[in-house]
Order: sequence, then C-alpha cells, then structure tokens
Amino acid sequence: MAHLTDILVVSQEITGLGCTIVNLEDGQVSWSVQQYRNFGVLANAVEPTLEALIERVHPGDRQRLRDAIDQCILLGQCFALDLRVQWLDETWHILRTCGRRVAGESFERTWFACATVDVTEQRHLHDQLLLARCDLEHAQEIAHLGTWAIDLESGLVQTTSAETYRIFRMQPGSEPARIDDLNRRIHPNDLGRVLATRSNVVKHPAERYDCEYRLLHEDGEIRYVHSMADVVTDSSGQPSRMIGMIQDVTEIRRAREEIHRLAFFDDTTGLPNRVAMHHRLLELFSEAEELPIAVVTIELSQFREINFTLGHVNGDDLLRNVAQRLGQLLGGRAHLSRSGNAQFTAVLHGELADGAARICEQVAIAFETTFKIGGIDYDVNAHVGTAIAPLHAKDAVDMVRKADVAVFQARRRGQRCMVYSANDDPYDPERLALLGQFRQAIVDGQIELYCQPKVSMITGTLLGVEALVRWNHPERGMVPPSDFVPLIESSELIHALTKHMLQESVRQAHEWHSEGLDIPIAVNLSTRNLNGRSIASDLQAMLERCGGTPDWIGLEITESSLILDLEASIAELNTLSSIGFQLYIDDFGTGYSSLNYLTRLPVNVIKIDHGFTANMLTDPRAATIVKATIDMAHELGLSVVAEGTANQDIWNALVEYGCDVAQGFYVAPPFPARELSHWVRSKQFSVF
Repeated sequence: MAHLTDILVVSQEITGLGCTIVNLEDGQVSWSVQQYRNFGVLANAVEPTLEALIERVHPGDRQRLRDAIDQCILLGQCFALDLRVQWLDETWHILRTCGRRVAGESFERTWFACATVDVTEQRHLHDQLLLARCDLEHAQEIAHLGTWAIDLESGLVQTTSAETYRIFRMQPGSEPARIDDLNRRIHPNDLGRVLATRSNVVKHPAERYDCEYRLLHEDGEIRYVHSMADVVTDSSGQPSRMIGMIQDVTEIRRAREEIHRLAFFDDTTGLPNRVAMHHRLLELFSEAEELPIAVVTIELSQFREINFTLGHVNGDDLLRNVAQRLGQLLGGRAHLSRSGNAQFTAVLHGELADGAARICEQVAIAFETTFKIGGIDYDVNAHVGTAIAPLHAKDAVDMVRKADVAVFQARRRGQRCMVYSANDDPYDPERLALLGQFRQAIVDGQIELYCQPKVSMITGTLLGVEALVRWNHPERGMVPPSDFVPLIESSELIHALTKHMLQESVRQAHEWHSEGLDIPIAVNLSTRNLNGRSIASDLQAMLERCGGTPDWIGLEITESSLILDLEASIAELNTLSSIGFQLYIDDFGTGYSSLNYLTRLPVNVIKIDHGFTANMLTDPRAATIVKATIDMAHELGLSVVAEGTANQDIWNALVEYGCDVAQGFYVAPPFPARELSHWVRSKQFSVF
C-alpha cells in the first residue's frame, strides 16, 4: 500500500495534479502533497479543510467555488472552474479546479473529490493567442484584408477570417462556404480571367496566384479586390489546397486613380496636362512608324487681362470653353492638353501631322468666333505655332521647345500662325547655360571692361568713352555680348553686371585721372537698374571711396528701358542729374515715344542709333531722320553723338549735318579700357 502511495505522489508531481478528498460520512479531509504545492504552501502548513481550500482562493472567486462545492455534494453536479490563487511569494496563479461526488447513490454521502492543476502558463498562452487573434482581426479590418484556404478536391472554403466574409458579404454559417459561392460574387467580365489564373497556378504549383478583379454585389455596388495565394501539395506532390489572402483595394484604387488624375490631368479643363503631353510624345518617338509627329501650341493673347478684369472664375470658364472648342475641332485625332496657364498643345502623328500647317490655320480660324464669358461675348485672340519631327526635332523636349519658339515668334510678329524656322530661333541652350556661370565669372575676373572712344567732330578731341562689357570665357574664348547680355538684362543678374561695370568704370576713371587723363566713361543702365531706386546712392558711394566726382561717369539709357515704369524712371533720372551725372539717351529713334520723352527727361546728350547712321548714305529716309534729329536736338539744347560712324564718308556727311560727336569703327573699334592711355599717346585717331 505504501508503495502505491509513493507512486501516486510521484504521478501527481509529474502531472501537476493535486487532490482534496472529503469523506462525506465522517467529514475527514485530506490534501495531497501536490495540492499544497498548487496552492503555494508547504505540505501540512495548512490544516486540510474545505474552508482552508476556499480561503486560499481570490476573494472574487470564493463564492463561486463555495456554491459549486455545495451543488456537487448535495446534488451531484460536477464542476470545472478556473480560479485565481495567490501564493506566498505574492504571485498569482490560475488553477483549473474540478469537483465530483464519488460513489453512492444521489443522496448517499460517500466521497467528494476536488482536483486542481496549475494552468497559469496555458492560460497566459491562451490569452496571448486570443489577443493576437483580436489584433489580427482588427488589423485585417483596418487593411480590409482577409485570409482563406480552399480544399481543391472538395471545393470547400476554409476560413475563420471575419474580413473575408465581409469582403464577399457572406454570413458565417454552420455549413462551410464553397468556391462556387465565391465565384458567383465575381464580376461576370472578370470571372473567366480569375478562373484561368487559378487553374494555371494549380497546374504550376510553384507559381503564385496573383489576381486583381471586381466583386459585383447584389445591390449593384462594385468593389475591387486583390487576391494572392500559394498552392500546397500533398505528400505525393499533387496540389491539395490553396492558402491565400484577399484585400479590398477599392479605396486604394480610387486614391491611385485620383493621384494619377492630379499628376496627369488639368483640374480646370479636365484635359491632360503638360506631363501627360510629354509622356505621349515620348511614346510616339519610341515608335518609328508613328513619324511624322507634330506639336501645335496655342497661346491665348488676352488671358491675363481677362483674369484681371473679370476674375479667375470667368477666366476658368473661358479655358473650359476653349478646351471644348478645340476638342470639337480636333476630335479624337489629336492628343489635346492644357500645357500652360493660357496655353494648349495638340500632338499629331502620322498623316495628321503632315497637315499640321493646315490644322494650325483651322485652329486660328476657330478663334474668330467670340466666346461667351459671364453672359457677354468676348473676342479672344490666339497665336499658333507648330514644329514637326523629324524635320525640326529629333526628340520630345526639343520638339516642344521649337513649337514654343514658333508661337512666340507668331505673337511677336503679330501673325496668328507660324511654322518653326531655324532662322527665327536665336535661343541656344548653351547661351542659357552661361547665366549659371555668370556670377562666378565676375568673381574670377572673366568679365572685362572694354571701351570705345567718342571724339569731337569739330576738333577731333577725345571727349569720352562708352563702357562696353566683354566676357573672356576660359573655354569658349571671347563670348559676343549678343550671346549673354540680352539674357542677363531680362534677369536679376543685370544688377550684378551693372554694379560690376560701374565699379570697374570708377576704378578705371581713377587710374586715368592719376595719369592726367580727364576722360569721362559712360555706362549703360537697364530698366531694372532704374526701377531699383538705389543706383544714385550706390554710384555716389563708389565715387566717394576713391575721391571721384560725378563728371567722371556718364549714364546711358535706352528709350525702351523707360517703358515699364515711366514715372519711377524719370524720378530716378532727376536724382542722378541733380547730383551731376551726364545723361544720354542711347539708340535714339528705336523707342516708342521719343519726342514725348525728350520734353520730360533731364538728358544732356542724344545718341543716334547706328542703324540710321550706317544706312544714311544709301537710304535718303535714314539721312533725313539723322539730319532732323541733329537739328531738333540742337534746338532743345542737347548734344548729339552718332553711333556707327564706320568710315570717312559717313564722317563727312555727319559733319555737314552739324553732328557734334562721332563714335564708331572709323574713330576706333572697342578695346580694353586699360589700353586707352596708349591709344591717346599714340594718336591713333586723326581727322585733320
């Protein structure tokens, strides 16, 4: 008997099963050694009673245990409870507690047995698994992603994923779903493709099932789903199951479509935008059979004025009307896009591109009909330019650039249509690249000061020089001013250039004065310089630093530089004149309102443009303009400088007309300003 008891103790220790036995006839209670362990106390440290067992349980669980014991003893009802127990080390454990009345009839009190086993670890794992499952279901709900498995032999769908049921709008039932139940919910136009894809991966288990398709629900709603799966094979290598996932990608697809729309379409007109137009051109250029290709660029002339006058809402209405009219004209034959603020582009290819010039005319004619804006008919003009490949360009970027050049030239010349011509294209990418190098060129000393002398036509005396800029590029050599000055004049770099020229001119004038040469040097100013409102103070500061005076520096302005802000320009010129700087009107006769300006500008000298001077011997009208300008200037008390005095005959004619000063190659070509002293000493110029 003792041997059997030892075996029982060892067995309980191995299994972790503790036991409390109650003799219901005499009330004797016994606890096994393992029972003491399960309750976290030493053997025999607690009197083995039912009440002691109940007291060891968490207060919140005691009544539940007491009621279960009573029901078991009195009525024979077995129980199984999970109870919380605190050990002496203050750790909490979960005991699976089971009770049963043993032997005897229902009202015969014999034995009551209560067994416990510590399931703390199992309960912890269970809770973790339950939490993981909840987290997974929550994550699947957030991602609209469900899991599924299909038994390929029976066609049964095995899934515990609530999201899978939700995606297919099916209710979990006692009967498992079949693959046919899912197939019936697939859009009829997609079902064949889905079945073919599924069949293919079953035949080739190494491949992954990957399919995006539509679900068509009973209420007519269409949802997009993406499903992926792998085929599982049995021990013989035959496909047995498919295990995969399905995700509702409707919102993702809509977001993708919206991103695509924003990236490639214009909000206002609904037309493709410039990016889409460029992609279309790249596609056409990649297919040699699509040649020829034509780009037709349409620019609205008064769009800014319409926006300023009628507001952007009406401006947008105009753009939509233009898009509609162009779409009706071109139909589906061309790729029409809104490529700029007031610009539309049509891409033509094949036979249609051969008639690009004719289509340009048709587009221009379409603008002869007024547009209704805000209930009122408005006449809106447009300029149209086109470039054709491979005649004009070999790639998409150059194609668009040349079409832009054509439309710009059409606008500049007042023509409604122009086909690109290389003769009308002065825009060289290498010239534009010079802008990026210009500031460093100043620092590196590449921008040099040249000058061209001006002499009296009465005495031949040197009266001054005009400052000229030259760029001695380390790679390109001497860059012609026409290659960079116009670009710089239209940018903020003009301030850096003017400041450099003024500083160099003041420095050079100081050197000349140190050598006994009192020669003024005239520097050109641009529109941006005059509107900057700081040229007077900057120039005064430069002169003060070297002890110079205003008579060292002359300032030349063109008539066109006054157009942008006449009043501001006149105010700045009055300031410069009051300080003592001599002012010149350069290129006189090429502006817009020369006579009007002369009555208001505080100028001292008029410079006749070389275009008139060079032609005065062969063109009587040019000669008349030169003579009339000289006479008028003298009547106004102004001196006259004739630019372009290229030879003795022009000189003689200018003397006869009474011109005061000559400048040109007959006097001297431009040369480095530092060489002026040598030029004067060598008396390289003499007319007497």
